[in-house]
Amino acid sequence: MCGISAIYRFTQITDFDKDALRKMNEEMAYRGPDGSGVWSDETCGMAHTRLSIIGLDNGSQPLFNADGSIVLICNGEIYNYIELKKELEGKGYVFKTDSDSETIIYAYEEYGEKCLEHFRGMFAFVLYDKRRKRLFAARDRVGEKTLYFAQIQTGVVFSTELKAILKYYIDKPQINAHALAESIRYNYPYELRQTYIEQIKRLEAGEYAIVDERGMELHKYWDRYNLPLFEGTRDEAEKEIVKLMRESVGLCLRSDVPVAVLLSGGIDSSAVAAMAQETGKEIHVISAGYKGQFGCDERVVAKRFAKEKGLIYHEVELDANDFQNIFDEYLPRIDEPVCDVSSMSQWALYKKAKELGFTVLLGGLGGDELFYGYPGMNRIAESIRLTRDHQSLFPWKGKKAAFLKYMLKNWRHVLYAGYPTAKIDDRLPIDWTYDDYMKVASSGKFSINGETMDFSKIDVHFSYGMSATEKDIYDIHFSTFMTTLCLYLSDRLGMGNSLELRSPLVDYKLVEFVSSLPQEMKYKADEPKMLLKSALRDIVPGYILYGQKRGFEPPWNFIGQMCKNYSYKTIKSDHCFFNSI
Repeated sequence: MCGISAIYRFTQITDFDKDALRKMNEEMAYRGPDGSGVWSDETCGMAHTRLSIIGLDNGSQPLFNADGSIVLICNGEIYNYIELKKELEGKGYVFKTDSDSETIIYAYEEYGEKCLEHFRGMFAFVLYDKRRKRLFAARDRVGEKTLYFAQIQTGVVFSTELKAILKYYIDKPQINAHALAESIRYNYPYELRQTYIEQIKRLEAGEYAIVDERGMELHKYWDRYNLPLFEGTRDEAEKEIVKLMRESVGLCLRSDVPVAVLLSGGIDSSAVAAMAQETGKEIHVISAGYKGQFGCDERVVAKRFAKEKGLIYHEVELDANDFQNIFDEYLPRIDEPVCDVSSMSQWALYKKAKELGFTVLLGGLGGDELFYGYPGMNRIAESIRLTRDHQSLFPWKGKKAAFLKYMLKNWRHVLYAGYPTAKIDDRLPIDWTYDDYMKVASSGKFSINGETMDFSKIDVHFSYGMSATEKDIYDIHFSTFMTTLCLYLSDRLGMGNSLELRSPLVDYKLVEFVSSLPQEMKYKADEPKMLLKSALRDIVPGYILYGQKRGFEPPWNFIGQMCKNYSYKTIKSDHCFFNSI
């Protein structure tokens, strides 16, 4: 896990570029406290700062191929590097390091851009082909690792973190008011390409860029929606889900430094911990709670589960009185305005995990978003089904009996909801910030470079209309919420403490398989995670599968006090709301 930066010049690399690359490394030094490297020729420059995870003694970057004609910097992990290395060695390639990243170089030599089809992991990398004077940059399928870019006057610059580009390559930043307002309203950026800085964009998940003398091209290499529909039984589906989860957990345990599983006492993290224990390795787990009595504290459940499974249990306790310092600590690391209130709790947890001596943490992110873990997802899915069934009865000539049967069974929906009800709008992803945002926006203004933006004039509402599909549900919960909030915070808050966070449940093979299942197989209107619970019934005990779901949030009295004492520095508004701080 690392921080990377690169620049491609259509003219020539300058002394300013070389100096900027060194400083961009320094800007992200916490991402890579174990080493750094800078390389350049007349066209391309690269910088890398390293947190050593695999190949501790000889994995420094940039990495080169045998004749030095290919140069690579990578942030992340290629989990299947052992299998891929064996395959490439069989084709005659000779590896110089033990680093998983080196497989990218020889996979590129063998397969070109199609090398991306061979990687199972989380990554963002930049590869420079000196012979072709061509830069190849890519981001993993789900978007666990970030990669930003800016097209400047005579080139293109890339970096793991937005602020590194902003500080050294954007003289007069222009604020994207809509993107900024969305982040306050929804807790996270809703746009996948745009950032709150107009000149800086994101490479999207499952996308790669090619830069050469002709300019820059963007290409999508992964689409989870164009898959053949699974035609097997539910029992077969459950067995395949468990198989893929076990595979992913096993791959995510690969590390040359200490690893632990974050155990919340919920379904997803318990499944990851149980499957990790099945590998026969010594598995450490970390559970956290707050000093005092709080409803979100699940340490009792987690400790019971750890004892039953033979896991090595570690417990950390967070003190609400320290949270003001936490806010000041994590703020410089957050990079984009991602405002989720639980971010400070995560920061505190990761800080204490690092103090316990761990460098890699496995978590349960992705289970809710992939397996219909939120009541709203299930309600919309049920509405989609009922709407489809309702519409199939028209024209109803010859379908009188079916129509009456439908009405008898579903009259409450028809009478009280009014069909069609499969509507997705801006209330679905984050409804609890709506009132606060409207208060902020009513008087909120933002000024920069002599320009003032009025939040009351920015429309952040959206609607998919009355004909939502399952793709729309996943676009909101997985492609955006999961990527630009959950995984983003894992990266920024983990790496802010020089920790690598891994999420086995967003493994692309598992995501593809679950995406291929018929929607009716994945949800139950009144039981979130129905399919996953059934699949895990022999792995996770019932008191966890059917226990009360809790979120890991900081004490709200602290948040209220912080808002009360806070004076705006950039935004001006009569209402103080955590997301706008």
